[in-house]
Parts: sequence; structure tokens; C-alpha cells
Amino acid sequence: MKKPNWKIWLKDKKECKFWLDRYIKKKILKKSSNESRLHLRRTDHNLTFANWIIEKHKNEIPEVFGGDNFYDWVISIYYYAIYHAALALISKEGFTSKNHSATLAFLIYHHYHLQKALEKEDVELIASSLDREDIEILGVSKELREKACYDIHEIFEKKLAEQIKEEAVDFANKIKMLLK
Repeated sequence: MKKPNWKIWLKDKKECKFWLDRYIKKKILKKSSNESRLHLRRTDHNLTFANWIIEKHKNEIPEVFGGDNFYDWVISIYYYAIYHAALALISKEGFTSKNHSATLAFLIYHHYHLQKALEKEDVELIASSLDREDIEILGVSKELREKACYDIHEIFEKKLAEQIKEEAVDFANKIKMLLK
């Protein structure tokens, strides 16, 4: 049996619709009340918290934790901000999603293929935030890799955190504009 693949959905509207219908039939995507406001509140909550942690890396975190940093957590928080913004968009249309692939199928079909409100880059940003969960399963090997290249990885994580910050804020603002 074929597996869901959001990259194919971007290119093939019919394949995306096949998966969307399947998620609806299995009640993974289902009708619900509009809770977009709550999802946007969670988006803003996550952005505020992640920004606060980044700010604390300038002085407090090094003073308290020495060489330790928490950029990996900052990255995760920004990704959840992106995901809640995506859920807000789905919720505005009266749906809720029980999994990430279903969320992507809905957004790609309705907001990329039909309404053209999202660009390919927006979908890729959402997808990268969702793919992160798959990466977390490899947590043990990730920790070993971080220990093996700590100094280099720390700089990379900081740059990635700052890049994702910008992308998360831009995406959240775009979704807020679409919901007005």
C-alpha cells in the first residue's frame, strides 16, 4: 500500500485529494467548531516563549548553565508555533486534524491547489516542522551526534533557531492575514 507523501501532493492534486478523502473517511480529519482563535493564541504563546528563551541565551543561560544551551528546545517551540498556525487555518474552515499528514493534505489541497493562498515555501515550512517529530524518534543517536561535535553543533543550532524564528513569525503573520 502506498504511503502519504506531501511532496507528491504538491505536484499531483488528484493524489492529494485521494489522501484528503481518505483522512476524512477515517475521521482523522473531521468537522469541528472554529477554534482558530485558540490556535492563534497558542501560536503567539509559543513564539513569545521561544523568543524569551533566545533572549536568555545572551546572559542568563550561560551564567546559570555554563556551556549548555537550549536551542534545540527553541527550535521545537518555533515548529509548534508553525503547526498551531496551520491548525488555525484548518479550524477556520471547520475542521480538526488528528495527525500531521492529514493537516498537510488539507492545507495543500485547499490552500495550495484550490485557493492558491499558500506558496510552495509555506508548505515546505509546515512540512519541515512536522518532519521534526520523526527526527525526534532518533533521540538517542541525536544526543550522541551532538556530543561528538558539540562546539560546531551549538553554532549550527543557534543559527537554525534564529532562522526558524524568522520563518515562524512570517508564517504566523501570513496565517493571521488569511484568517482576517
